[in-house]
Amino acid sequence: MMEKGNLKILQDLVFESDNTACFIERERCLCRLEKELASDTSPDKHARVLATLLSEVSTPVLDCDYFGGRVVEALPDEGMDAPNLLLMSKGHMNPDYENILKVGLFGVLKKMKQSAAHIGTPEALQFAGNAEIVVEAVKKFTDRYAKEAARCGKAEMAKALSVVPCGPAYDFYSALQSIWIIHMIASCYVGSRDYAFHLFDQYMLPYYEQALREGKTEAELTELLAGFFMKTNEICGRGAHNYKKKPVRSQSSKQYINIGGEQPNAFSHVILNAAVMNKMAQPQITVRLKPDADPSFTDHVFAAMSVLNEKLHVFNYDLILAMLLKKGIPEQVAKRFCFSACCCFDLDYYTYRREFFVPGPQLLVQLLHEKEYADKESLLADLSAAMQKEMQAYADEQQNGVLSMRPMFVFDNLLLPAASELCEAPCDGNSPYSVLLMFCPGIATLGDSLMVLDRLVFTEKRYTFAEFVKILDANYEGYEALRAEILAMDRFGNDTENDGYATAVGNAFLDAVDRLSLKENFYAIPGFYSLERDNVWREEVAATPDGRLAGTPFSENQSPTYGADKSGITALLKSIAKLPFARTATGGLNLSFARDVAPETLRALILSYFQMGGLHASIGIVNKDTLRDAMVHPEKYKTLTVRMYGFSEYFISLPEWQQLAIINRTAY
Repeated sequence: MMEKGNLKILQDLVFESDNTACFIERERCLCRLEKELASDTSPDKHARVLATLLSEVSTPVLDCDYFGGRVVEALPDEGMDAPNLLLMSKGHMNPDYENILKVGLFGVLKKMKQSAAHIGTPEALQFAGNAEIVVEAVKKFTDRYAKEAARCGKAEMAKALSVVPCGPAYDFYSALQSIWIIHMIASCYVGSRDYAFHLFDQYMLPYYEQALREGKTEAELTELLAGFFMKTNEICGRGAHNYKKKPVRSQSSKQYINIGGEQPNAFSHVILNAAVMNKMAQPQITVRLKPDADPSFTDHVFAAMSVLNEKLHVFNYDLILAMLLKKGIPEQVAKRFCFSACCCFDLDYYTYRREFFVPGPQLLVQLLHEKEYADKESLLADLSAAMQKEMQAYADEQQNGVLSMRPMFVFDNLLLPAASELCEAPCDGNSPYSVLLMFCPGIATLGDSLMVLDRLVFTEKRYTFAEFVKILDANYEGYEALRAEILAMDRFGNDTENDGYATAVGNAFLDAVDRLSLKENFYAIPGFYSLERDNVWREEVAATPDGRLAGTPFSENQSPTYGADKSGITALLKSIAKLPFARTATGGLNLSFARDVAPETLRALILSYFQMGGLHASIGIVNKDTLRDAMVHPEKYKTLTVRMYGFSEYFISLPEWQQLAIINRTAY
């Protein structure tokens, strides 16, 4: 076992790295091949490109490395457009690591060739042939890595890389090495973001138990796992996904470690301990929390959350499972739900993520200018119909194979069981479980707008509908007193009867999802989630009835509009729990605190919230003075992380508008 000081060395290397550097060997190789193969339309082109790339890149090993797998970085060459897109994948998925560890990529290839022979079409046979090119290239690559590890005196690393990932993992170390080398190739060389690690504590448990039987201590294995976690920070840089982007395809990758569920185990606890030891922005510890499954695990989750803060979040396992069963998904599949970055739902490891954000605020403004309404019910009905129309157009595109990747065999297709069975890319839409994520941003803005219209126009009749629309068109100019009155109302987030308006809008959205016309193998999974749409869409949204001015942000995720929640965190959670989460399986709630929170306080708050029907919770510590100082003196805060929409982010890497959004959150 290596010295614990190596964790600090690896951490320092991440913060000392140049966020403007690219994976230079990849870029030079692909730049050359792009020119050489410009007229090549062969169906094995991209398999051959990846094989060539893996044969040319170097295999560096550092003394402090726990695992083999590191990419050479340098500033792009003059005139180089990095990252090169000759090779790329969609990413955003949970690979089937459980099966890969058991049979290796050779086993996956064997199954694919058998399927191709059974299917018998030229396309299926070509697909399997491309897979063989890639697997053989991976084997040659890892054999070279094994030799380099041996030369550097890394005997355990060398042994593992001579076997995995093409062969089955044989112990705890080789299992982690297998996962890492696959993760690195997919993220850095093929190139994409947000590869998650599926139900990590379940499929890694046998290897952990074997290691204990062989005499390894829990402390040794925890450190080794922390070293594995540290590696996930090497592939993505420190830029945000929408700002100061590192010129690599895996820039700002958000990597989820899914744990918990009905059977948390001894290794689940080790994962929490290793995450605390790592304490970096990646990976995100994603807990499928069933509080009564193992009370000691539940206690450990909140103890870890109090240290990790925004680097750990929890989902309500029982609520999500019940929703999936109502959708008609078989129980054995439903119980293996997981997430792959940005709070995005995955149904086992069958499919690539596909997501659509419904432009709810824009649709509301549009409806208000198309027709005069006399009551909230007719407005809600039209809003639901407009949402359905937008989502149906997206669903039709996806069901007709817009994302077809069949002509290009990419590395991802070795990682999903549907590809081995079908001999085609699962994103063609033929996977047995094709998931379409439907997100409704701005739920509080929509609900509060409905509340104001219902009170001032439909019920009290202080303004006609046309008069109120003119006030909105004027952006409240000349109506400042009215806007102040609206902003003083009990809006969503204060546990009053007015919360019912957001609930009504939520149900209107979910009714629209239920009315979608979908093929038998397609599932629309809804949630209340915005990512950054609350800000990036702000300029295209005119003034709204809730007092929001044109061009300003609307509400984020499941949260109230910033500043609207004035009655404390208990009232806040009661309000949000009124949303119809029982009909959703994804989304996000970020709770902000002004100071550190004790584990028992977090436990009481979040478990009570889940008992009321809450879906998800994460926390962030928002010291506004510290954040403001970081905006002025970023060089002092390289390691400062904050909670974004469904992940951890480096504060100084955010654009100014996003930094201000974090500061403007209500902090309890």
